[in-house]
Amino acid sequence: MKTWKTAVSTYLKPSVGMVLLLGFSCGLPLSLVFGSLSYWLKTSGVALAAIGYFSLVRTPYSLKFLWAPLVDRIPIPGLSRKFGQRRSWALVFQIGLIASVWGLSLLHPAEHLGLTAVLACSVAFFSASQDIVVDALRIDSLTKDEQGPGAGAYQLGYRIGMLMSGAGGLWLASVTSWNTAYQVVGCLIFVGLITVLCMKEQPMDKPKALRGAWVQEMLIQPFKDFMKHNGWFWILLFVVLYKINNAVLGVMAGPFYLEMGFSEKEIAAISNMWGSAATILGTLLGGVIVVRFGVMRCLWVLGFIEILTSLGYAGQAAVGYDLTYLIGLITFDNIVGGMGNTVFVAYLSLLCSKKYTTTQYALLSSLAMVARDVFASNGGVLAAHLGWIHFFVLTGALMIPGLVLLYYMRRRFGDVA
Repeated sequence: MKTWKTAVSTYLKPSVGMVLLLGFSCGLPLSLVFGSLSYWLKTSGVALAAIGYFSLVRTPYSLKFLWAPLVDRIPIPGLSRKFGQRRSWALVFQIGLIASVWGLSLLHPAEHLGLTAVLACSVAFFSASQDIVVDALRIDSLTKDEQGPGAGAYQLGYRIGMLMSGAGGLWLASVTSWNTAYQVVGCLIFVGLITVLCMKEQPMDKPKALRGAWVQEMLIQPFKDFMKHNGWFWILLFVVLYKINNAVLGVMAGPFYLEMGFSEKEIAAISNMWGSAATILGTLLGGVIVVRFGVMRCLWVLGFIEILTSLGYAGQAAVGYDLTYLIGLITFDNIVGGMGNTVFVAYLSLLCSKKYTTTQYALLSSLAMVARDVFASNGGVLAAHLGWIHFFVLTGALMIPGLVLLYYMRRRFGDVA
């Protein structure tokens, strides 16, 4: 078990600092396609029905695992020999991302709606692809003890990037134009490109010529490699189960605040601004406790604390409108959530082998999204049927299967990461 001083000092290592800059670059384009684009379309006079269809441009984020094996197994002629397998792919994706964002910045959406949709899809594709290769670079460039702080630094950078292109983009558009806002974001992505150029890629096995065995090399071998973990099936099930309660609770938090009588200004100030600061603090603390106590122990303790968070929301439902209670609840929830996300990312990172990092991490992170995409979609039905108090008690109970499985895995297989 490391000392607190050693755990905190890990954040000062150059390798962890580079991960923070990569996270910043990855967070920048996310708000462009998940938030800012809708505002720009609306202010440009695009119909609401068309704006709704634009939500489909986010699809690459859910499907990125499909082309992740290419990054592991296919070299880029000329570039891979000079920069390395993953750095060369990162540079290609980042250049494509910058070009796509700048292409969008030159349009008026209402006048070029079709081209806007194509370029928005291009931004989402290159952004999701950048995430794939940066995850691999992050995992490969850090030692086992650095994975926790690295996950914290990456998420911190990611959130700063989202704030810069989200809230910062809105502000910049209000004083200049949306075209200028997108051009500024396009320039900021150069931070990630320069960071990749400054990194040293860890040596890996030279990719084999795929030919007729491409399915074997790109899809089957990463699965076979992952199956070397003791209890690999239970690990995959745990990855799906562990975040269910967060997904179901999170999707209904906004409607819950409104129904309790809180105004949109109060929600923005407490949940968005104050909550974001608490999440950043939790993200950094998560990296420290991983080094201090280890991933498995942190997953266990934070899982139980997540249950207390759900019960805290049930308490808010019983109390009703109470700003002091809400401030305390959101502070606690976001600190714990930030810690939990960092620990979970560190856990997924430790499960990946160096040879197939890109493919394995993309698959594991996609599995973790199952809770958000499938289970969370039923949150509104459950809340309407059960009422808020019982709904939040249920979300707390949703953590129990994951904790039971974690206990079983540790007893039977030890610390699987």
